[in-house]
Amino acid sequence: NKVKVGTQEFKFSSPASASDWKWTTGVYGFYRYAPTKTGNHFGEDAAAVGSPITDFASINTNIERNYGGAVYGQIVYSIDKQWDITAGLRYDYEHKKKEIKGEFQPDGGDASVTQNDTSSPASFHAITPKISLAYHATDDNNLYASYSRGFRAGGISQLSSDPSQPPLFAFKPEYSDNYEIGSKNNFFNNRLRVNVALFYSAVNNAQVPTLNISDLLVVTKNAGKLNSKGAEAEVAATLLKGLDVFYNFGYTHARYTSLVVPNSDSTSVNLKGNHQVYTPDVTSMLALQYSYPLGSSTKLVARGEWRYLGNQYFDLANQIEQKAYSTFNARLGVSLRRLDLFIWGNNLANKHYIDYAYDFGASHLGNPRTVGVTLRTNF
Repeated sequence: NKVKVGTQEFKFSSPASASDWKWTTGVYGFYRYAPTKTGNHFGEDAAAVGSPITDFASINTNIERNYGGAVYGQIVYSIDKQWDITAGLRYDYEHKKKEIKGEFQPDGGDASVTQNDTSSPASFHAITPKISLAYHATDDNNLYASYSRGFRAGGISQLSSDPSQPPLFAFKPEYSDNYEIGSKNNFFNNRLRVNVALFYSAVNNAQVPTLNISDLLVVTKNAGKLNSKGAEAEVAATLLKGLDVFYNFGYTHARYTSLVVPNSDSTSVNLKGNHQVYTPDVTSMLALQYSYPLGSSTKLVARGEWRYLGNQYFDLANQIEQKAYSTFNARLGVSLRRLDLFIWGNNLANKHYIDYAYDFGASHLGNPRTVGVTLRTNF
């Protein structure tokens, strides 16, 4: 199953010396060809999944051909030395075509066609604007507010062995309206950097990928509406010569405001108010790094990290949960002009946690304590 992808982008910008007006514009295009042929074998226990016969293979072929492009432009206008306004516009177009074929092959026999070659196209397009306003109180302190609209193209479902998942079904594009206000600041001759932001996003037709375990295919579904709001903060400080501390913090309150999903008995369940999947409520990272010069182009570097992730859920029903946990990482080594050599360790406390999980219950644990050596050359 070889996937072929080609992309091309041309980007043009105003001269760096431009003062009052600065602009950027460009065009982008891509083509993607993704053929997938999978065989799912049913043995003596095929009755467990409702099959009246045993010992056969279901063979599904899905060929995806996508192409699309975008054109975009952005202008930054300096009203005066303190005020900037930025406006941008982007147009996206994507065309997708899915070709499918289904076959049945008994053990030791020849394959017969169960789903003739058929195909379905779908096209998606969107215009997404962006606008922001910035106030530069000083050269080191500024405030900003921005709005942008996001777009993720829809797609077409694949052929699988699960009769409850119809093939060639087009799912809708995802749209989001994103608002953000914040402040970026440098203090004490850049020895202290403090950035803070508040954000709010409203997502419509949120796309949620789920795994079809019978064929190991990812099925994408529209999961209603979602609101996400929160805050972010970033602090970086030079405490002493060579000693730096970094801290990043994020809080996210993300809930589905409209979410109705089908049950296996053809009924439906309302999951309004549930948490967004794969979204920790808190993310945090504290790092301490010390650099000691050993020569004109050589330095010893030591770094320690504490990473914290809050509660998160991996399924729409919020039944698979990972409680908050911490991991500790460290590295020590030397950095030369053209060579870096480090010994490192990740998850030093050997914390057991779920890295990701599927809605049918299977989960993947995060990596255990891992140590290694990295050698890197710079040309």
